[in-house]
Amino acid sequence: MSTLEWTPSFGPIGFSVLVLGSGALFYALFQRLASRQGARHAWTVLSPKLMVVVLILLALLDPAWKSARWNSNPAKVIVLQDVSASMDLRDDGSTSRSDRASKIIKAIESAAPDYVKFEVLPFDTGVHEAGYKPKAGAERGTDLASIFVALNEQGNLTGADGVILVTDGGDESVDIAKLPPMPLAIVGVGTPADSWNDIGLGSVNAPASIEEGNEFDIEAEVYARQGTLSRSPDALTALKVSLEEWRDKKWVETQSKTVDLRSLRGAASFHIKASGTGALRYRVRLPSLTGELTQINNQRTVNVQIQKRALHVLYFTQELGADYKYLRAELASDPGIAFTAMYRVQEDKFTVQGDRTGYEDLERGFPTDDAILRRYDCLIFGSFAANLLTDAQTQALVRYVSNGGALILLGGESSFGRGGYAESKLAPLFPWTIARNEPELLSGNFPVTLAASAGSAGFTNGWREALASTGGAALDSINQPGSLRPGAVSLLEASNANRLQSVVALQRYGKGQVLGIATNTLWRWAAAGQNLKVFFGKFWRQSARGLTAKIEGGSLLGIRWDKEHYRPGEQATVEVRMQGASDSGAVRLVGSLSGPTGDSEISLTPVAGQAGFYTAKLPLNKRGDFTFRLAAYAGNQAVENYERLLTVEPLVEEGANPELKEAYLRDIATRAKGVYASETDVAAVKTFLREKMVSQQTPATLPLVDVWNIFLVVVLVLLVLEWTLRRRLNLI
Repeated sequence: MSTLEWTPSFGPIGFSVLVLGSGALFYALFQRLASRQGARHAWTVLSPKLMVVVLILLALLDPAWKSARWNSNPAKVIVLQDVSASMDLRDDGSTSRSDRASKIIKAIESAAPDYVKFEVLPFDTGVHEAGYKPKAGAERGTDLASIFVALNEQGNLTGADGVILVTDGGDESVDIAKLPPMPLAIVGVGTPADSWNDIGLGSVNAPASIEEGNEFDIEAEVYARQGTLSRSPDALTALKVSLEEWRDKKWVETQSKTVDLRSLRGAASFHIKASGTGALRYRVRLPSLTGELTQINNQRTVNVQIQKRALHVLYFTQELGADYKYLRAELASDPGIAFTAMYRVQEDKFTVQGDRTGYEDLERGFPTDDAILRRYDCLIFGSFAANLLTDAQTQALVRYVSNGGALILLGGESSFGRGGYAESKLAPLFPWTIARNEPELLSGNFPVTLAASAGSAGFTNGWREALASTGGAALDSINQPGSLRPGAVSLLEASNANRLQSVVALQRYGKGQVLGIATNTLWRWAAAGQNLKVFFGKFWRQSARGLTAKIEGGSLLGIRWDKEHYRPGEQATVEVRMQGASDSGAVRLVGSLSGPTGDSEISLTPVAGQAGFYTAKLPLNKRGDFTFRLAAYAGNQAVENYERLLTVEPLVEEGANPELKEAYLRDIATRAKGVYASETDVAAVKTFLREKMVSQQTPATLPLVDVWNIFLVVVLVLLVLEWTLRRRLNLI
């Protein structure tokens, strides 16, 4: 493309002054010569001079011819053609998406200049070599995330001048963290789904796990396309939705529901009572309609883990207090919690109430046998003096927590330092530092707020809203232990003499967790208004479950993951908490991730305001198995190692969502500053190819004044002509 550009030496005003001044001068000269020689001779003599001035004025405008030429090296454009199973769909009634994609690619190639070299590479879960043909019947998914990783890292792709992606978008809309640096054009292949004769399953929701004996629901969203109303109207009036269970290596129908889909949307809910334990597999299935476009989206599989019933909680104290009644009523009424209480009635005899798990062993006192304590997921200790526990019982409790048990310590007159625990082997378990001379229990009115660090506990969701709905919760008494231990997290704080004091705090100890409650009047919330009672229940139920939730790691490292399952292209977030890091000196964390995309180092970032708490994000851009490794070093010596395998795969079967993901693909193109086009109109892609993908030379600029010195030659010729004319007219 060539253009003529002007770059004047003067601005518009200055150039106008020059033109007007030159005109005035020539007018005066013309009048003078015309009065002497006549008008005809005056024009003859002044014409060469006028032309010279015009040339000078043009030279001051500095005209230049700018042009651009294609590189002599051909431009390389990668065309990625989707060959996943969903591309076999004949959604236009005659040809498959794959066939139409091939025609689109040929049309783009034929419209491009000869110097553009295309390389067509098939892809599904990865990029294949040119000419690759998928095997018939093989499961072929679509992992766009891994494709974009290849564009950023695979050597034969990174040097391309541009990329054209021809796809239907796959089944899942995964966030693409890193887009390619080269120009990107996307062609979406697929017809409008409203015209299809098709029914399918949308979301199918079921709990990932449930406790034995409990009941749960599997809820399935059912839909029909608009085109089904005219082609299969009778089938939509009473459509059968079946629930099947995998038994003895085959699917067995256990329930069915009838759904009216004439409004194109419906839902089916199946109520199930869990029995036994282990993993159960269910399938929701729809019948096939006559002439239906595809049956792949007519079924969906879900897995439900049936766990042993009940979270076993043991409440232990030497003497019952007012809190016991409300605590037992709250936890024992939870169908997922088995609540057992034991308290002393004589010097060597205890009463056991509630669930009779380990009844005979508990009558003899707090267990010292590790096997007996392991029956309980959570222990709650009331307020009593430390000397009422034997050394064997103390050591058993420390081992229980260190090996992964959960412990809740209640406040009161005989708790913390005032109960003699500062000299006990149990002292390190408390979230606060405690001392023998600890101040006595303080009475009054102490407003309670959620601590800023409470969110890191993971089980405090909804506490802030519940507290706000109470209109203001307060405690009538608080213990006054010392400051929080390093690594401990404050969950609830009370206002005491214009300062905030932690009254509920969480601390990891070994593999377990300890929750400290520095008050003996928390129970009064259950006897107050309805909103406070609701918060009291939420506090205990969530705390009991949150403390016993599995935290991976060892005695130093506590590891928690944000999800149980990850899809290709997602990021996993891992949280790492170090227990007692300050006591063991400077600890250095070294993380790494290995998998299908290779090995990489993982940096762990400290969380502001939370000592010993770190987080990291792991890119899982490709389907397959990834291994996360974490090592804690004290100096050059590794003091603890952690490793976890992450299996990355889609959550739904290939073809479960067969419609074109136009909005998703358009968003990717927009973020990449590229272009999106539908299969019916690829003109935008052809234009984008010419303007953005084909590399050009830097535009060449040629000043016309310098071309062959023609300007100087013409000026000299005109000056000679003027001299000649003046001589002939005897003006010299």
